[in-house]
Amino acid sequence: MNLRESLRISWRSITSHKLRSTLTTLGVIIGIAAVITFMVLGSGFSESIVGDIEADQEPVMVVQTQSEPENGFGILTVQTPIYTESDIEALEEIDGVEFVAPQGPLDVIQTGTGDEQVTGVVDVQATTADSFEFSTFVDGEAFDGAAANEAVINEQASQAFEENVSAGDELTLTFEDGETTTVTVTGVTESELGGQTPPQLYLPAEAHYTTTIETPDGETERAYPSLQVGAESLEQLDPTQDAVTDYLQDDSHAAELKQDDEDIAVQTIEDTIDQFMDLVNQLTGFVAAVAAIALVVGSIGIANIMIVSVTERTREIGVMKSVGATRRDIMQLFLVEAVVLGLIGAVFGIALGLGVGYLGVQLVDWPMVYPVDWIAIAAAVGIGVGVVSGLYPAWRAARVDPIEALRRE
Repeated sequence: MNLRESLRISWRSITSHKLRSTLTTLGVIIGIAAVITFMVLGSGFSESIVGDIEADQEPVMVVQTQSEPENGFGILTVQTPIYTESDIEALEEIDGVEFVAPQGPLDVIQTGTGDEQVTGVVDVQATTADSFEFSTFVDGEAFDGAAANEAVINEQASQAFEENVSAGDELTLTFEDGETTTVTVTGVTESELGGQTPPQLYLPAEAHYTTTIETPDGETERAYPSLQVGAESLEQLDPTQDAVTDYLQDDSHAAELKQDDEDIAVQTIEDTIDQFMDLVNQLTGFVAAVAAIALVVGSIGIANIMIVSVTERTREIGVMKSVGATRRDIMQLFLVEAVVLGLIGAVFGIALGLGVGYLGVQLVDWPMVYPVDWIAIAAAVGIGVGVVSGLYPAWRAARVDPIEALRRE
């Protein structure tokens, strides 16, 4: 019996029991659809953040403290102020360092313009003018730090109000202690990371940041939870990153002030993207594990229905053997039927996953990225499920005694 004939007979058997075949493949469809949906959403999210990052790479590093959460999944950023003014001065002396811009949070709970107030929406940070060295402004320019009542906002903060805020507008900030201050917006920076950053407002650190700690030397200094370090050029970025890392981990106040379970991370944008992709891969593994359960259920369903099919078609098997069909022909027939069921599950699972993924990325305005590798893997998994679940029923069908089968009514 050739393969084409096996396919014809298998398809006839499948289509003659449409509801049973549909329910049989449901587990495979759900498992594959779950993986494809997540991969479409993950790829769209990644693309929206990464974009053309290689073309727009800047010689900038971010210094922050990190630790592993208790469950060991992902990375936790620690907002403890351990980077002192002495550390900043020492970093500025390292060869290849163009600037060091500290960043520290301010306890602003409400931001207002005119008669409109927003609470807990805008993240307010204290920094210096150097942090805008490589920023693109869609309106206005950076503050110079000389005046305390100046501020820079990003596009998300500009759009947080009914009427967009632009350069020259005034904002009223209310702090946790009830004090208020009015600042003038000098510039609006372009959206970064695919527009995924929250609304942010920046104030001059010299005038607004007052957090101090006692250093290991016994001095009282201002300290920040994170730093932005700029290299002189992209060519010097890697050696500068190594030098900054060596100082911070070995000779800095921060190295003595951090907790034992914390690490000082000096990361470029590419490092951050790699870290993000590692997290996405971990999530993918988790979803794949959940989907594997559905695939196991699907394979059991296919095996079960194939065993039932062998029982139902015992007399048919006997007739085929009596007219010359070999064990190999019978085994091929039932194995092909199981593979077709698995492949149908894969095709519909891929279609469902792409459809749900497309709706998801359209809803959140991410780019649609087709996970070609995972589509190929899904098709292979569907065939594999068919092969694995069809082996035993096919072997059982091939061993049917033709005489006993012909006696079966």
